[in-house]
Amino acid sequence: MHRKNPISVLVYNALFPNPSATDPPTFSAHLSKNLVGEVRIETATFYGSLDTIEARYPGLNYAYAPHRKRLGRFPHHKKLFEAFDRLGLTESEIQGFCRWEGTLWARERYERDEGVKVRDTTGMEIGEWVDRRKHRTSRNQGINVKTDIERGVDTEMRDEEEESEDEDESVGFELNRRLLHAAAMREQGVNVAMDPEWEQFLKDAQERGELNIEATRTALRMMTAQLTDLNQRDSNQSSYPPAAPA
Repeated sequence: MHRKNPISVLVYNALFPNPSATDPPTFSAHLSKNLVGEVRIETATFYGSLDTIEARYPGLNYAYAPHRKRLGRFPHHKKLFEAFDRLGLTESEIQGFCRWEGTLWARERYERDEGVKVRDTTGMEIGEWVDRRKHRTSRNQGINVKTDIERGVDTEMRDEEEESEDEDESVGFELNRRLLHAAAMREQGVNVAMDPEWEQFLKDAQERGELNIEATRTALRMMTAQLTDLNQRDSNQSSYPPAAPA
C-alpha cells in the first residue's frame, strides 16, 4: 500500500494532532525521549537483567499480539499501538517502520552482522503437555477384585474395632455405676472412697492443671441427687395399690 506521507509523519500526527510546546517536535524525538525507555524497562522486567544476548536483542515484534500486550502496559506504547490501528498499518508497514532498539529488526541485523542466531529461551523449561486424564479415568474404571485373604482381613479389622468400642462403652458404664453408688453412700453419711482408680486419675489431672477436682465432685453430687430423686419417684409409684377392677 503506497502512502503519500512517510509513516513516521502519519504516526506522529496521530499521536500529537495538536502538539504543545512540551511535546517532542518529531517522531524521532518522541522515540528517544519516551519509547526506548519503555522498551528497556519491559526487557529488564521480562528477563531480569540485560546481561544476555537475548535480553539485549529481545526481538520485540510490534505486529505480534503477545509482544504488543507486553509493551501495551506502558502509556506511550499503548498510544502508539492505537495509532497503528487507526491508520490501518499492515504488518509489513509496521515491521519496516519499527527499526529501533529492542525490536525484531535490531535482532535480525545483529544476527546478520555477527553470523549467529540469538536463542530464544522463553518457555524452554516448560515440557510438553501430557493429558493424564485418560490414564486416570481408565485406572479408576478398572475392576478391583479382592481375594479371600483381603476380605478376611477387612472383616477381622472391623470386628476388632467394634469390640474395642464395646469395651470402651462397658468400662464407661461400669465406672459411672461405681461412682454414682459411692456418691449416694456419701450422701447417706457413709465414708467410702469414690473409686481408687478415679481418685488417682483426678489427682494426676489436677497436678497437671487439667482438671478442677472440686468442680468434678460437685457435678457427681448433683448427678447423685438427680438419680436419688428418680429412684424415690419410682418407689413411690410402685407403692400405690393397684386400682380396683371396674
